[in-house]
Amino acid sequence: MNVKVFLAIAAAIGVLYGIAFVVIPELTLATYGMAQDGSTVLAGRYFGLTLLGLGLVAWFVRETSDAKALRGVLSALAIQSAVGVLVSIFGTVNGTMNAMGWSAVLIYLVLFVGYIYYLFADRTVTGRA
Repeated sequence: MNVKVFLAIAAAIGVLYGIAFVVIPELTLATYGMAQDGSTVLAGRYFGLTLLGLGLVAWFVRETSDAKALRGVLSALAIQSAVGVLVSIFGTVNGTMNAMGWSAVLIYLVLFVGYIYYLFADRTVTGRA
């Protein structure tokens, strides 16, 4: 798999989850066992628009030939995913999310590993091609 395909997959994940959290936050939050009061639903919508934005960034940068820009976006997404792993673990372990929280940990972890791989191992991104 090349970086373009990986970023398309990452984009699809971000956009789909983003739309779900913006359009049907009550159902999406319920899936993770989270409270559905007004402030949590609003926070869920803000989370969704952030995921939507990150997904669109991944989608639009996937075709770039600018290695410096690609490395910058991959670095930012790697940091975001690393923090996502930690926040998801914390939220699941402390009971804020139910066992479905481990799926968030897994998604963030897989994306993090992919971003790191393309940052350091893929010759087309590192400029060693």
